[in-house]
Amino acid sequence: MIKQSRQRPRKPVESDSYIYDPELSSPEPPDRVVAIPGELDFSDELDSPRLKKFRDVESKLVNVLFGAVVIFSISLTTIMFAQVLLRYVFKSPFVGIEEVALLFGAWLYFLGFVCVTRNGEHIHGGVLTLVVKQPNTIRIVRFVMSILTTIACAIFGYFAIKYALFEIQTGRLSSYMRWPKGLWSSSLIVGFAGTFIYLIFQMVNQVIDLRFYLSIDRRARDD
Repeated sequence: MIKQSRQRPRKPVESDSYIYDPELSSPEPPDRVVAIPGELDFSDELDSPRLKKFRDVESKLVNVLFGAVVIFSISLTTIMFAQVLLRYVFKSPFVGIEEVALLFGAWLYFLGFVCVTRNGEHIHGGVLTLVVKQPNTIRIVRFVMSILTTIACAIFGYFAIKYALFEIQTGRLSSYMRWPKGLWSSSLIVGFAGTFIYLIFQMVNQVIDLRFYLSIDRRARDD
């Protein structure tokens, strides 16, 4: 089946475009609930003054996060290009650039880890919506998967943060640049901590979403 694309068509087409989506069926699968939801049916429950203030602060923080991702992306590209010139044009490579590239790459990866989790843009399996047709059953399974994902993130994050704190406390230095290795390992702390927090937010929103639609089903059965 097809659905209309939300992308605005560009010139010279200027006509509606459509996307083929094999997962679309009757009824259509429910939208995924993310950590910071947009316009959803249950959004009225998220419109208290405190939550609005929280979302305002969070939007500013995430702008900083996205800005950092852009900066690290550009910086990584720049130093890798510089290394190519030094190695193959000037025949004088600088080994320290490889350490800096790993530094930028680590921060880019783990900050991106947080961004993807916040927006729910990580890879999802589509088999569930092909097998299960009941929307609320899909929501329940997705909630269970979120619980398992959060537990896995907590376990891996515990050991990663433990290792990062060990490197920071011991004051180890990198081999060539002689920079504190805590600069590299700190990305683990930020990445796993931010991801875990957003997974918790996602589960809370899934509970609210599930309660909303279960109450609709109960009212429909009562009527």
